[in-house]
Amino acid sequence: MAAGDLGSRVAVRGHDELADLARTFNETADALQASDAELRAQEAKARRFVADVSHELRTPLAAMTMVATVLEEDADQLPPDAARAARTVGAETARLSRLVEDLMEISRFDAGAVRLNAFEADLAETVRASLALRGWTDRVTAELPQGVRAVVDRRRVDVIVANLVGNALRHGAPPVTVTLTAPGDDEDRVARLEVADHGPGLPPGARERVFDRFYKADEARTRDTSTAGSGGEADRESGGRGSGLGMAIALENARLHGGTIEVGERAGGGAVFTLVLPLRRTDADSEGDR
Repeated sequence: MAAGDLGSRVAVRGHDELADLARTFNETADALQASDAELRAQEAKARRFVADVSHELRTPLAAMTMVATVLEEDADQLPPDAARAARTVGAETARLSRLVEDLMEISRFDAGAVRLNAFEADLAETVRASLALRGWTDRVTAELPQGVRAVVDRRRVDVIVANLVGNALRHGAPPVTVTLTAPGDDEDRVARLEVADHGPGLPPGARERVFDRFYKADEARTRDTSTAGSGGEADRESGGRGSGLGMAIALENARLHGGTIEVGERAGGGAVFTLVLPLRRTDADSEGDR
């Protein structure tokens, strides 16, 4: 029973106190098994509900996005109040679309329906492409040595990088640094991608909850978007930062690779998120061992 076999039962023999105890154990086990089955059924219904609602929202959201895009393109020709409203509608529609996509992704993780499309890749090239895709090359200081290779799903690594860097750009302060390090000869075969900022850091208690779904850290970690430069753009481009699900999705993708994301703080202030990915031994490594 303790190992998870809720179908375990005790054979009841005789009519003494031990037999009464066995019957009570079996009755308790029956109730526990029924409760477990009910909870699992409710959880499955909840996952299916989220997936179905998200799927149904995609069609009207596509139409809303199209209309919002047209309004934003013509915003410069509108009166100031109307232009501000058009841009707000466009930004919030984009955020809602991102939320729906993230909800669908989370539901796939919960259902165990996510699979890796993994191939060997150079991690530096993968990270550099992710930064360039979002126009972050000039806003991020990157130290990405070539030759660190791993078997990864490049799309999912892109999602991780987008969330970690987008999080640093939105909530931290420059300079934001992205550093890739490979293991030494005597170290574990893992690569570490560190994303650090020089902002206020994480508030007390946030480190344990930062990957919780829809968790919002203290306002001290959030900069005023009016003084954050293109912080709004970082939010939209960060692969889900604005949905409240981005960091949870990043961690799920890291675990899917057999890795994790570690959270820490810089000695001089600022948050540090480190993606840890296992490396596959290459032919060159094997030759060196021999």
